[in-house]
Amino acid sequence: MFLNDQETATDLLYFEAISRTVVRLIDASKNDPLTIGIHGDWGAGKSSILKMIESSWKDDEGTLCLWFNGWAFEGFDDAKTVVIETVVEELTRARPRMAGVKEAATKLRKRIDWLKLARKTGGLALTAFSGMPTQDLVSDAVGLIKGLVDNPREAISIEKLREWASTASEFVRDAPEEAAGTPTHMHAFRTEFVALLDAAKIKRLVVMVDDLDRCLPSTAIATLEAIRLFLFVERTAFIIGADEAMIEYAVRDHFPDLPPSSGPVSYSRNYLEKLIQVPFRIPAVGAAETRIYVSLLLAENALGSDDPRFARLISAARDQLKKPWLIQGLDRSAIEVELGRLPAPIENALAISAQVSAVLSEGAHGNPRQIKRFLNTLMLREAIAEERGFADDIERSTLAKIMLAERFAPSFYGDLAKLAAGDINGSPKAIAALEGHAKIRGAARSAATKDEEPIEPPSAVSEWLTSEWIVRWAKTEPKLAGKDLRPYVFVTRDKRSA
Repeated sequence: MFLNDQETATDLLYFEAISRTVVRLIDASKNDPLTIGIHGDWGAGKSSILKMIESSWKDDEGTLCLWFNGWAFEGFDDAKTVVIETVVEELTRARPRMAGVKEAATKLRKRIDWLKLARKTGGLALTAFSGMPTQDLVSDAVGLIKGLVDNPREAISIEKLREWASTASEFVRDAPEEAAGTPTHMHAFRTEFVALLDAAKIKRLVVMVDDLDRCLPSTAIATLEAIRLFLFVERTAFIIGADEAMIEYAVRDHFPDLPPSSGPVSYSRNYLEKLIQVPFRIPAVGAAETRIYVSLLLAENALGSDDPRFARLISAARDQLKKPWLIQGLDRSAIEVELGRLPAPIENALAISAQVSAVLSEGAHGNPRQIKRFLNTLMLREAIAEERGFADDIERSTLAKIMLAERFAPSFYGDLAKLAAGDINGSPKAIAALEGHAKIRGAARSAATKDEEPIEPPSAVSEWLTSEWIVRWAKTEPKLAGKDLRPYVFVTRDKRSA
């Protein structure tokens, strides 16, 4: 009844081609540090590709895959050190019993504590070691002085002074013994991190960074800055799943005073390209791929992902998805070779996909999540009709057609709903007129209809006929003329009344 909207390692769109290419690239890079971007719109399938990449190394003990979800840490005071700390903690947790891991991790934790403290003191720690005031410290000092001048009674309190004094004392006490400039600490961190990889017997560490484009700009930038710390650490690879446009927006928001770019590429794009060495962009799903995707989703929902018939159906689809420009959808004869006589759920899936895929692909802009959500809404409304006792009055294909109008032509859907509700039989004549005129509009007439003059349509229908989308929708099966549309209006009324 419901299609899971979470990321999955089950590949229904042959995105495995992207995941396998990423794996080959990382394997070929040997010990070199690497950052890879998996780019695509929200719902394009980035998280699913990351899952597929991870599953490729499930039997490789020398390769360890870790996950960092930036969105899950939204709101933390220092997202930069959270990234570093999470990577170290997850790595340590994955290899808890290996000799030397605990000792190497302890050294790194002290280094991370120092980074936290440097941030907490507004740059005091970095200044103490480098002899140079940091931008953070200067900003904090300016803010403090301005506050004292503007409002001396409220700008600072005894509690605040005590907190700063305590923090400074803590820093002086716990600072690493080899205290020196910040570059020295960064180099020491990388050296100690490699020592942890050695102790954990890890040949390659792969960190999946997901949902970065859901974060606030400050969190997204802090996460990217933390990743930059690892760019010179051998045997590490970061794979970042994010919408490029959202990350570019985060860069512009975080650095509002950037000058206009003098070249063809903006500074925000340059920032991203310097950080991400190899970008992979997920292509939009075309009409033929949408048809196959819808068929597989509905078949999986009806049969279950563990059903051997579904596994054979995926195999047949995979062969056709290799060259989607040569196909219209799942080839029925190829499926019959795999499955023999088609079970009813697959027959139904093929029928629905043939009906909705062309319009759905265009309206959803080839976005798999939007396609899946349309199907989920369809099935949930069927379930509501069943629970209310009028499931026999609902045909899935008719409901799908009406929902296409609801989703992609809301004004037209509103007219249709009003006409259906106001007709004594729920079957407005305007819909029959629309379908009749759409059939012959703009197309060469057949010999049988060549000399027939169409009846002049009502004014409302004439207006509908000016829309190419509505004409194409009217030609889509099934025909609605003569059907009682009131049950469909009722079950979709949530959208109409919103």
